[in-house]
Amino acid sequence: MYNMQKEGMKKLSSYRITILRTIIQIISFLLIFGGAFGLAHTFIVLPIMAPAGNPYTTVAGAWQLFEIMITAAIFPFLALAVILIASITVGRFFCGWVCPFGFISDVVSYVGKKKRVSFKVNDSLYEFALFIAILFLFIDFSIGYRQAIGASIYDYFGDFAREPFSIIDPTSTLFSMLFWYFYLEKYPKSFEDFIYLIEYPHAFWIRVILLLLAILLNLYIPRWWCRWICPLGAIKGIGSRYKLVKVWIDGKRCIGEKCALCEKACPMGVPILQYKDKGHIAHPLCISCLRCAEVCPYRAIRVKI
Repeated sequence: MYNMQKEGMKKLSSYRITILRTIIQIISFLLIFGGAFGLAHTFIVLPIMAPAGNPYTTVAGAWQLFEIMITAAIFPFLALAVILIASITVGRFFCGWVCPFGFISDVVSYVGKKKRVSFKVNDSLYEFALFIAILFLFIDFSIGYRQAIGASIYDYFGDFAREPFSIIDPTSTLFSMLFWYFYLEKYPKSFEDFIYLIEYPHAFWIRVILLLLAILLNLYIPRWWCRWICPLGAIKGIGSRYKLVKVWIDGKRCIGEKCALCEKACPMGVPILQYKDKGHIAHPLCISCLRCAEVCPYRAIRVKI
């Protein structure tokens, strides 16, 4: 019995960083949506995806604030500053430790049967996330410019004129659109009501399908949305190469491909061993979750300023 308890404690301690990160993610989730518990809204802007349309959020997501201000022809000084400062100080840390959808993705991936994607494909699909970011930045600035010159094109975008990315954003769908559907009791209240679901707008079904894909595909590919679609993550990935708080790999301790436990454990598919002789794991997909440091038997990975 004693040996079993000792073995259990040893196994539990091997997940100490994951346990700490999960606790912080839970606390962050509760604080971000703290309005449901009576917390007041704040003027804090965080470099995460958090919908502006939920009355119970206590903070503003930097990407959502950026879109709202740009499409209203207001320069988004605060949103840009938050994204820039976060990128060059802690990189994508907030993606791994605070973002509510990142937390949901992690929870789902814990019970899934994971499939590995090659590093080449993973990096190429990160470039697709950059394309998504550039595309929606172009749309945002186009709407804002037309607004500034008094030739509004809001009507062309309908409900998505202020936040164009919200049409495919799972956080906006889950925490804003679906919230209001339930809050206003527009959901089917009886079996007969289900037939009227076909009368819901096409945009509703597009958003629901994308939300389900964004969540359920985590069963096979952890954080696939964060890696290959999220525009905020893609932008922060550019600056995170130069971040001050780095995840560092000691080439003298690491034995490379003979072990590779770090790469197998990484939820973002980062080719960690490529940085063995460079030190700083300067990859745009690194979210500083420290899972690599947790599983390394040689203690070759650590945080360094």
